[in-house]
Amino acid sequence: MRVWPFSVLVGEREESARAAPFGELALILLLSAAAALPTICAPVLPLVDLGGHMARYAVQLDAGRSAVLRSWYSFEWGLLPNLGVDLLVQLLAPFMGLERAVHLIVGSIPPLMVAGMLLLSRAAHGRITVNALYALPLAISLPYLYGFANFALSIALAFNAMALWITLERRPVLRTALFVPIGFTLWVCHLVGWAVFSLVAGMTALVPGWRGGKGLVRTAFSTALMTAPLLLGPAIGALMRRDSTEAVALLANNDAPRKIVWLIMAMADRWLVWDAAGAAVIAFVIYISLRSRGFAVHAGLMLSALALLGLFLLMPDTIMGSRFADMRLGPVILALFVLMSAPGPLVDPRLIRGLLIGGLVFGGARLATNTASMTLAGNQFAETLTAIEAVPRGTNLVSLYVDQCKGWNTDRRRHIMGYGLVRRHLFDNGQWQLPSGQLISIHNPRLAPFDRDPSTITFLEPCGDSPGLAATVPAIPRAARFLWVIRVDPATRLPGWEVLRATKDSVLYRRLQTQ
Repeated sequence: MRVWPFSVLVGEREESARAAPFGELALILLLSAAAALPTICAPVLPLVDLGGHMARYAVQLDAGRSAVLRSWYSFEWGLLPNLGVDLLVQLLAPFMGLERAVHLIVGSIPPLMVAGMLLLSRAAHGRITVNALYALPLAISLPYLYGFANFALSIALAFNAMALWITLERRPVLRTALFVPIGFTLWVCHLVGWAVFSLVAGMTALVPGWRGGKGLVRTAFSTALMTAPLLLGPAIGALMRRDSTEAVALLANNDAPRKIVWLIMAMADRWLVWDAAGAAVIAFVIYISLRSRGFAVHAGLMLSALALLGLFLLMPDTIMGSRFADMRLGPVILALFVLMSAPGPLVDPRLIRGLLIGGLVFGGARLATNTASMTLAGNQFAETLTAIEAVPRGTNLVSLYVDQCKGWNTDRRRHIMGYGLVRRHLFDNGQWQLPSGQLISIHNPRLAPFDRDPSTITFLEPCGDSPGLAATVPAIPRAARFLWVIRVDPATRLPGWEVLRATKDSVLYRRLQTQ
């Protein structure tokens, strides 16, 4: 019996319905494998923050053996809700090398996310629905492209956990036992992934009790009992809390509110008009699902999406020193709104077929452009990184990234200098130190204030209160013999510095001895 995997999305024939488990498995494997294509084609994963993460992993793996790294950084293991990729790197890097391990781990996040969304659709509606096709492009989203590695991994795991939670709705004892370790794992991976899952778990547990007429108090009490196992991570974390002398504001707003922008640009990659159009397609599918007769809505997912949207609208953009906290939720909200609906038997088959064709075209187009963009950016990373080959190993290097003063900058090399530490043990002044979320400490006073993020960011001309490149360079301490400027005309000359090597749009300088 031949089964076309996509036939399970329309379910028009009894034969397809009987073969659904096999067709659904084939569909999940096919679409998950396709989601890996963009990262497979990139020679270097071109994600904004990933270079900084890579440098931290290198210090973590070195474990104090290198005197050079030890003089600049300290790393002390502790329990934090932000360790997902860090722990996987610790496991895999000794066997396959750091860069390969990170490429494998971070490159596996989109396939894991796709599988989670498809499984959640099946758990919520009894089968994978055609609506799910429109959620899949959100697997390669703006937060992922920003390189929020632990966050992205935790969200991908959270969607898989949501599917399992709903599937085990009628087996509460087993669910409670399983979600003690699962909840703890999500919390260790990243706090936000755990929080999103906990919200969905609570909402989906709330609905059956409310519909069963238990009343508000009994429903709330039973829901609290069911979700109590998820509190193991925060409870252990509170007991093992790390004390720090560095104060970090719990909540802060560092940018003008961009709530609508973050939703419109949830898939922002390289071609912003196309990316915004993708968000419009998703919004249109949500509208059709809510307005058309015959679509079934999973009440738990709908409540979860609405609650998360309300939280998104109210929350600040910085939490415990972590920027873009609100932006990260945009793709999750859109995915839940898409996955909560499914066409029922009363929906016109022509509409279902139209949604199927549209979903395949939309998903295929997003996959193609993501692959093209990732390949272009990955090649750009690889070419730019040839400059650091001219720097002696173990050198105090100051790197400057020439940012764009206004508008949306799609270049992703703001933390590319982290690869210098990974490959040649060069100092990375793009490292960030957050007592609430990182295990690394920075101590290179000879380069202060060019010793940590955001000292790498400059502009060609003054931008607001920030000086331009010409004013930034003279302030670099003399301890830095080498300077790497990224995103600049290779013909640029700087007083007191000589050009050592140039790439298409970056220049490596060496300080003149007379200076």
